[in-house]
Amino acid sequence: MLGQFICDRGHIYNVIILAGGLSTRMGEASEYIPKALSTIGSQRAIDLLISKFLLVSHKLVVGTAWHSDLLESYISGRYPTQRISFSRESPNDLKNNATSLLYALDHIDSRYGTIISFCDLILLSNPVISGSTLYTTHKNTKGVLGTYRHSVQAEDGIVKKIQEISPPQHIDTIDNGVIGQFVFSNTLLLKEIAYSLARKGELSDITSDIITRYVAEEKTRVVEVDALLEFGTKEDLNKARKFWENH
Repeated sequence: MLGQFICDRGHIYNVIILAGGLSTRMGEASEYIPKALSTIGSQRAIDLLISKFLLVSHKLVVGTAWHSDLLESYISGRYPTQRISFSRESPNDLKNNATSLLYALDHIDSRYGTIISFCDLILLSNPVISGSTLYTTHKNTKGVLGTYRHSVQAEDGIVKKIQEISPPQHIDTIDNGVIGQFVFSNTLLLKEIAYSLARKGELSDITSDIITRYVAEEKTRVVEVDALLEFGTKEDLNKARKFWENH
């Protein structure tokens, strides 16, 4: 069921996995271990994620905070020959996903494109990577889907506008829900936007602040995914485990 990403041009990328959140929506499921070490089937979520990116990874950066020592020790022991570094934040000083990304950007090589993924999302479909991309779900997407804070309007498969959704909605009530995985072919532009916003104190959300500005300057595709697992809550984690077992 789980394949690997490939790039249509054979390019390799920086890969950032943001795994530092406090996982408050997970309750006791993440009290003693970080969300990325949750099991799905016989494997840890972080192993499933890393395996997706092995063929396209120049370097992997994992953002950590909550139980960072456990996650970093596990990954370092599991993948001793891979190029992996860690961007660590204090769990008492966590701000938002955009700030976590900002710290991770310090560890990557601007000569390569960059893929960003949240740690509680695993694509079960295997779209071919081809330049800057936003991934979205639709009403027929299979798997376990969460709620969405952003949707996208596209024209001829290219992003035209990103809309914020408040309060977050399920895919049944919106079109083209933006998921937490992104491809940026222009890492210099990505860094420029993030660092500029940070200097102004205007960095609060990856999609609202960084991606909206990025797509205004860089042609970005919209790719709908056929199946995925999102497990940001304890209930969704249980659903994801059940879906995995049955497929």
